[in-house]
Amino acid sequence: MAFGAPVGGAGPRTRLRVPMSVATGDPAGIEATIDGRPATVQRMNGPSSDLVVLLVLDFSGDTAFPEAARAALATAVGQMPANAWIAVLRAQDGLRVLLDPSGDQAAIIAAIQGYSGGGKAGLLETVEDAARLGDRLLDKSAARVAVVFCTDGSIYNYREDFTNPVINSSDSRDLSRRFPDQLIREKVQKVTDGLLGTETPLWLIHVHYRVDRINEAYQRGLQQLAEATGGSAVICRGLSEIPEGVAAVFGHVRQHWSVVVALPAGQGRSAVVNLSAPECKMNYRQKFSVRR
Repeated sequence: MAFGAPVGGAGPRTRLRVPMSVATGDPAGIEATIDGRPATVQRMNGPSSDLVVLLVLDFSGDTAFPEAARAALATAVGQMPANAWIAVLRAQDGLRVLLDPSGDQAAIIAAIQGYSGGGKAGLLETVEDAARLGDRLLDKSAARVAVVFCTDGSIYNYREDFTNPVINSSDSRDLSRRFPDQLIREKVQKVTDGLLGTETPLWLIHVHYRVDRINEAYQRGLQQLAEATGGSAVICRGLSEIPEGVAAVFGHVRQHWSVVVALPAGQGRSAVVNLSAPECKMNYRQKFSVRR
């Protein structure tokens, strides 16, 4: 693969790669500030630029949902442009590569179809690793990079138990009785904090919506994780919604921009980015932790 000239290397950050989507208008003439100070826009990679997608599969439940997801993913892969490479990974028992980044759509689809899933859900344990892998690719190339997780996981199917906060049986006012989703909210916040130290945008497709309180908290948490990175999450409420959900996420991935902004001298350990362009409506990631 040849992704063009690199935009930076490992080590302390000298710039930020800011994921951005354009709703209306043209971002030409874009300007940036970081913590209110003017910052130089060094590069803008848009929808015509090279793209690397790390597709992470996390199927552990009813076979009907993974089957529908695999079919929808195969369709989405077939619609990717010629300058897109897709790696296929699995999330169970740690992040594992099933197929290195490839432009061979038949090979990508075969890797997706060959993944059977099963076992425990792995998203929460591997999502930071996937984002860091994406950052390494960003460091080595000028391509846009995105992580896409496709999952059917239930919060009840993790190795770690997020469903049993300590309850004081002698105290009817114990807050854990009122907030049984406390453990999952704490876990999501911890993972979110870790993702703020990465730059690769994350999109999530959850193909099996569940209605109990703790799973609803988990699904809201997935949306929080994705939005913190400049991506988004789609929660499919039935088999019929899976093709549309997968297509929508891959559409966002294809169309996203990566705006490379120089960090001002003396930047602290966090950064808040603001982007603006005349007559252009855009959505972009604002908050970053800065590697030192």
